[in-house]
Amino acid sequence: MIKKHRSNYFILFSTLFGAFLSAYLSTSVNAALPIIAREFNVSDSYTSWILTSSLLVTSMTVLPVGKIADSYGRKKILLLGTLIVTITSIFGGLAGSVTAIIIYRSIQGIGIAMLGATVLSIVSSSFPANKRGKAIGINIAATYIGLSASPFISGIILNYINWRAIFFLSVPLSLIILALFSIMDNEWKDETTHPIDFKGSVIYAIGILAVIWGLVNFNQLLWARWTVLLGLLVLLLFGYYETKTPYPLLDIKTIRHNRVLIFSSLASFINYSSTYAISYMMNIFLQTIYGVPPQYVGVVLLVQPAMQALFSPLAGSLSDKMAPRYVASAGMSLISVNLFFLSTLTPDTALFKIVLILAMIGLGFALFSSPNSNSIMSSMNKNEYGVAAAILTTSRTVGQSFSMALTA
Repeated sequence: MIKKHRSNYFILFSTLFGAFLSAYLSTSVNAALPIIAREFNVSDSYTSWILTSSLLVTSMTVLPVGKIADSYGRKKILLLGTLIVTITSIFGGLAGSVTAIIIYRSIQGIGIAMLGATVLSIVSSSFPANKRGKAIGINIAATYIGLSASPFISGIILNYINWRAIFFLSVPLSLIILALFSIMDNEWKDETTHPIDFKGSVIYAIGILAVIWGLVNFNQLLWARWTVLLGLLVLLLFGYYETKTPYPLLDIKTIRHNRVLIFSSLASFINYSSTYAISYMMNIFLQTIYGVPPQYVGVVLLVQPAMQALFSPLAGSLSDKMAPRYVASAGMSLISVNLFFLSTLTPDTALFKIVLILAMIGLGFALFSSPNSNSIMSSMNKNEYGVAAAILTTSRTVGQSFSMALTA
């Protein structure tokens, strides 16, 4: 067995596969949607639920899963989540209808939530405060590598095999994670266990479902905006309920005094709200207005996540040596300036300028993401790292949904 005091970097290495897999699962199927729609003769809007279903379920379950992981063991939940991803990937690849794929992707969303709630919390638990930022930065770099590589991997698979292989590729990655964590004798959990707040979990899930579903359909259905409002009201009810229950899913009484957690989570939401749709908008701009051939658009858009992957470890290391908020603020400022430059693009803008702007946004994102994640994790007690990671994941997914609602 691997001894705990010697295994920190082995643990970090092992979590990289989980971070990569989560990113791969969230983006790899995008390119296959038109092909799936044609093969099964269904509409593009219905096929889009292959993506939406997973996002919804992940957002609905990540906070309860994070709480369960803190109480009963993060490694157990990570292994269970990886097993769910493995099984649903196999069945998704074998599916005989779009409806079946949507069902399997919905179940897979639970597995993705389990990875999201445990990977970062395990990294944070395994490193002391003066090394945690660098470790988080390396882990986040793996996420960005996954985001960068997924379109190319999917493109190769679609060109030489078929869309089903996109699902099957998750299986060997999952098996690697299962093997690496199974040989560890480590476990990360709270020393005391409490009953799970099932009522609070249901209220939370309903609120998040209404908010994200409403955002996803904001520009398609007039009454979707009322769904968003309803979801926000349900989340307020959830917050009130959590102050009254003896074993809350989210300890509102404590968290409301945690300014670092509140403002860092809000910053994460704002960041993803302003940046997530960039690739979608730039894809349209480069192809329809600027005239870049589709095969080169992916290369141009690769610049941003590549910069994020390259500089995230450095940004995380900086957050170990100085207050993370300064590094994160510098990143947000860099993003803001270059978002303004993006708004000034015209058909006559030099391609080099576009690439440079995307590179600077990627650098800004790297400077923001790792230190901000470090701030959130460090602001919570060690026995609440699963919940902290879940809050971070929720701020990201809601921000992504809001970004697409603004631009779609």
